[in-house]
Amino acid sequence: MKNKLKFFSVVGVLAGSLVCSASVFAQQQGQELSGDPKLACEAILCLSSGTRPGECGPSLSRYFGISYKYWSDTVKGRRNFLNQCPTAQDTSSANMPQIVDNIANGAGRCDAAYLNANNRTVVQKKICPQNGWQTGGNAWWNRNSGWTLPDDSWTPLDDGSGCYVKSVVVVSNAKPALCSAYANSQYTYLLGVRYVGDPTDGGHWVDDSAGGQ
Repeated sequence: MKNKLKFFSVVGVLAGSLVCSASVFAQQQGQELSGDPKLACEAILCLSSGTRPGECGPSLSRYFGISYKYWSDTVKGRRNFLNQCPTAQDTSSANMPQIVDNIANGAGRCDAAYLNANNRTVVQKKICPQNGWQTGGNAWWNRNSGWTLPDDSWTPLDDGSGCYVKSVVVVSNAKPALCSAYANSQYTYLLGVRYVGDPTDGGHWVDDSAGGQ
């Protein structure tokens, strides 16, 4: 990015690249951005792509530096910051207010690291006897079946199957709606994640551009 950033509008993703153009107004008026308006415009571009060059450092530092006790206040503060970019309210070529809102809600909360640490849920994990184990059967036979009875944290089912269940905390495989809105916009690029594995057996999110589609 240039040191002096003119007014611009995000107009789309073409051939895998986020494209921006200087607005006609800026060209006519010869106005240039500085301070927070400049950083806000840069932040919109940088947060619309998973590929972030070093030039994004100042704007991202300013953006993520906005933090309050309550998340709703943080979203509001970050949205207000982004709205200082003159094109944040533009609807001529893209619904910029919606894009800004998606960024404010999703940026920093939709990558694999965040989802693995915070997008958790409680599920019932079930284990059952391996082949050869007999419910209520011969103790010697069962010892040699390879099946070990679980500890007291498991609850036996009363259906005669010999299976046990217990509640466990896992990384949820359900992507938050705010993350889908953030990653799936036609004006964002390489922001996807995908879930791999079984939630009850170490399943987790990984960063993957294809996951945003």
